[in-house]
Amino acid sequence: MAEPPTDTLPADDPTGFVIERASGEKVASQIARAIVRDIVQRGLSEGASLPPEPAMLEQYRVGRPTLREALRILEVNGLITIKPGRSGGPKVRRSDTSNLASQLSLHFMSRRVTYADVSSARRAIEPTLARLAALNATEAERQQLAELIHRTDQPRPRGSDLLAESLAFHRLVAVISHEPVLGPLSVSLQFILNPRRSEQEHSRTWKRLMSEHIPLGEAIIRGDAEQAEQLMAEHMSHYPPVKAHEEILDWQ
Repeated sequence: MAEPPTDTLPADDPTGFVIERASGEKVASQIARAIVRDIVQRGLSEGASLPPEPAMLEQYRVGRPTLREALRILEVNGLITIKPGRSGGPKVRRSDTSNLASQLSLHFMSRRVTYADVSSARRAIEPTLARLAALNATEAERQQLAELIHRTDQPRPRGSDLLAESLAFHRLVAVISHEPVLGPLSVSLQFILNPRRSEQEHSRTWKRLMSEHIPLGEAIIRGDAEQAEQLMAEHMSHYPPVKAHEEILDWQ
């Protein structure tokens, strides 16, 4: 018998899944976690198909409403997509930092976290990421950073989006740090803060911030971790506060 394709979760593969009713956790949440565990263990890539509904009902030994609730949990959290029709069904989706930002902002809002609190967290995280980027970046990633700061050093056409350029720089530093927790967290915090930022209110400050990317990027490229960390700390201290920074976060 032919082996099932590696990009599809086999419907007849036993999971050993057992509902833990004594835990008090909703069954749908337990099933959602079991599905994600299966996806991770099998190394399924984005776009891989999950089994059809009848097979999943048998595999997880639950009713249709509970299974659909579990799939909805995963869909809301950006881990799968569900398309109707014969060619549809649940497919694996790679969660990104915008999904994480949405989840964090909802949690932060319920905890009465302010935009100032989020800014403070970014100031604490970013220097560590710069140090790790200097230590961990590959040669190809250092070249990518060099190209980015080279564009920063060029004259900009009128109407350039400095906020987008700033996000691109800090996102790249987070990626090349190869820090799997702080990196995505930092980018997510940027997503939360950016709607409150306005480059027009502090145009001179934003131009200064963009110019600071150059020596900071150069320190990372040459692998000077101590200098990169110091420059990033100074750089983050120069950011203007976001609008109404003492307000409690809105859910994004």
